[in-house]
Amino acid sequence: MVVRFLKKLLLVLAVPTIGLAFYAEFTGDLELRMTVLSILAVLLAAAYALGMFRRTPQSTRPTSKPTKPAAVTKDAQPPAPQPSPPPPARDPEDDPEQIKDDELYIVFSRLAGHKTGDAFRANVDKIIATNRLAALSPDDIDRLAKEIDKRDLRGKSFVRTPGLALVRLQRYDLDVEFGGTSWLGGLPTLGDTPWPRDETGRAMHHLAQVDLGTIPDPMLPKGMPTTGAMAFFATTSSDGPMRGKVVYLPQIGNTATDPPEDLVPIYDGPDWGYYVKGHARENAPDTFPRWPVEFVLLPMSNQNKDDDARELMSELLPQQESTNLSPLNYRKTLPDFARPYFWDTAHRFTMSVRLARDDIAQTIALAQKRVQDYGARYQAALDSLQTDQDAFSQFVDEVSIWAVSHEPWNLMTPADVTQLEAYFAQVRDMGGQTARFKPFYQFTQGELLSINEAATATLVAAANESPEVFAKLPFDVRDDIDTKYRIAGQGRWHQMFGRGYEVQTAVSDHTHHHLLMQLHSDQLVNWMWGDQGVVQFWITEDDMLAQNWDAVEVTVEGH
Repeated sequence: MVVRFLKKLLLVLAVPTIGLAFYAEFTGDLELRMTVLSILAVLLAAAYALGMFRRTPQSTRPTSKPTKPAAVTKDAQPPAPQPSPPPPARDPEDDPEQIKDDELYIVFSRLAGHKTGDAFRANVDKIIATNRLAALSPDDIDRLAKEIDKRDLRGKSFVRTPGLALVRLQRYDLDVEFGGTSWLGGLPTLGDTPWPRDETGRAMHHLAQVDLGTIPDPMLPKGMPTTGAMAFFATTSSDGPMRGKVVYLPQIGNTATDPPEDLVPIYDGPDWGYYVKGHARENAPDTFPRWPVEFVLLPMSNQNKDDDARELMSELLPQQESTNLSPLNYRKTLPDFARPYFWDTAHRFTMSVRLARDDIAQTIALAQKRVQDYGARYQAALDSLQTDQDAFSQFVDEVSIWAVSHEPWNLMTPADVTQLEAYFAQVRDMGGQTARFKPFYQFTQGELLSINEAATATLVAAANESPEVFAKLPFDVRDDIDTKYRIAGQGRWHQMFGRGYEVQTAVSDHTHHHLLMQLHSDQLVNWMWGDQGVVQFWITEDDMLAQNWDAVEVTVEGH
């Protein structure tokens, strides 16, 4: 009588508890969800102890009415006994009793924090002993492990926190070299922490450092430190896949850490000149421009969509440009600025032709191969390379003497611009005229495709220079940098946490991972990941709770 009463009481308590579970799941209330799970576990354990999950023996019923035995004649033989048919095989998924038993193991596994099939296999003995469950056969263990993976229990408890957009600070009163406590590019403040390297021992390039103390605690996922800093590194060489590391700094250093002597230039490799414009190898940058940032909390009413975040960012930054910063943007409003403006542009051209002279032997070898592969149409270029080397070398010296006699951030006169255009016409076809030294320049790493390409590199450098240099830009240009170029591009921003920007499959492949950092291709910090792609740093919930930063996974996707 008492047992029956207790069973009814359990059923009565189970109904509102299950209702609370659905409510917690719908609202995303993690604390209520864990409380309800604990109550359900107690109710399930009590129900199991009262025998509510045990199978009741099947009653045996005659299959037909008894009949009189047939008369047996003297010569007749009794019929041979027929074997009884085997009982039908029972599919565990169709057996309600088996399903109840399965749920016990799955619930207790989840409550113990084991959310994958492998974790269940490794801890099944402890789960059975702790909760006084019946022993399982190897086949049952394997079946339940597959069911756990099928349900993906990580998703039942994973809570994605709202994203934080990293927005560039305005430059009107800022020295980008020293301002801010969180920044893109630049150098980290590692203190005594060693500079990170990849598995081959190659030093990595610094991408960003974030002061965690400036982020309000409620915005951080569980396990994320609330003090110190986090620095993000990656290899950017174009001769292999990108590798990344995250370094947690409990104490933030006071001064920037000098890079190791063996740090290679950014984008080092066969495609180096494509991303690094107007540098010789001896002065190629090994760090990215430094730009301080501030944080914008992004709304997230739906954990699987970023619609609210896009709406907010478009309201906060309504003037963001979809095109790159370029002097040509000012052809109508500032025609004098739409041409080479600073002598830095002439310096970059000088570096590019010097690089071409350094590579003459390699250029000749490639020209010989083109003649072998494609025939006589490339013979004239090869002949020029072999006969005009002295003339090209004298041309490079003339350009160098002309350019280096002026400071990079002095302004060019119209006559200076005309001279630069004349020099440029010696290596690139302009106005329908064939350039004399084109074979020396056309296929080199340092090739500048146009004067505007060099002038654009100068403009980006000025945007990242000291306040004195930045102030030399026209007001309209400075105002555009401070209003139209504060994020990577229209609809694209750097971000911590949240769902992330989906290019191919990385976001959907990491449904139950925290997005520790997302960095877009960004002109103003000289980032180009593939074809306008994105770099994302991912960490599992368990590794976040354990602060296992070595387990961070880096993905790179391009359009």
